[in-house]
Amino acid sequence: MNSRPHLQKLVERTRLRPPLPAAIVHAVDRDSLQLALSGAFAGYLAPTLVGPEQRIRSEANRAGLDITRLPLVDADDNPQSSAERAVELARKGEVHALVRGALSLDAMLAPVAAQDSGLRTARRLSYAQFLDLPGHDRALIVTDAMLNVAPNLAAKKDIVRNTIAFAHALGIAAPHVALLAAKGTITPAFPSTSEAAALMSMAAQGAFPGATVEGPMTADVALSPEFARHAGTRSAVAGRADVLVAPTMESAVMLVRALTGITGGLAAGLVLGAAVPIVVPGLQDPIETRVASCVLASLASAALREAPAPEARPVVASVAA
Repeated sequence: MNSRPHLQKLVERTRLRPPLPAAIVHAVDRDSLQLALSGAFAGYLAPTLVGPEQRIRSEANRAGLDITRLPLVDADDNPQSSAERAVELARKGEVHALVRGALSLDAMLAPVAAQDSGLRTARRLSYAQFLDLPGHDRALIVTDAMLNVAPNLAAKKDIVRNTIAFAHALGIAAPHVALLAAKGTITPAFPSTSEAAALMSMAAQGAFPGATVEGPMTADVALSPEFARHAGTRSAVAGRADVLVAPTMESAVMLVRALTGITGGLAAGLVLGAAVPIVVPGLQDPIETRVASCVLASLASAALREAPAPEARPVVASVAA
């Protein structure tokens, strides 16, 4: 396994905390059961299996996994029922995080975003990824490569706020946030440049406390001190970005895959903006990525519980498969 020094620091912090009570939603597949057992054994998860009991136990027997010590909450034999039961557990405070098992993203998040019975807060749901890249001197957070396809300015404000709170939870006390665009200056050809400038103006008015937010900024200038110097950029963020806010989902996906593909890096993420953190690993994600996402959830959950009560005003969450 590749060395993951930035992730290891988070693992060490997680070990100092009690295991995270988490619902493994629709845990009818080997990977979900293995994650639950691994997390319980390592001491960072206190998992509750949620789903049709007979199918879960049959799969465990087929895979040779002993789940007799794990609590199990029965649900009807369909993914939606499992997700609804898990959300109910979270609303009651019996679990502090949700982990997606063998169900689609839509089935997982629909009960979360339900108007009266879900886990909505005043903020839009968004997705942030923690990147541990070999050779890079700091961890990176990239948003939003999963939920918000083409967010407008109001949505981007929520995305930035969610991601800053996430950075704080991971121990980045004053994150440098780069609002990415194809150009570092405002140009009508790229609307994301003017939106970045608007977000920067909001930051100057105190909309994003506890962070330095600047843009528009190209990715090379945000990541490389050498590029920042050559560009003549005078900025606290240029060359020292902790958070990269991509203008669209497509650009975020390409950015994450390029960075991890070139370096062999790790990318693990969470859904943010709900009352509890939500782990939504891809069906093909390796166990390393799943474990890393649960470590992130433990720290994010602790920060949520220690924070003041969130605003009650609900907003419409953007959910995209």
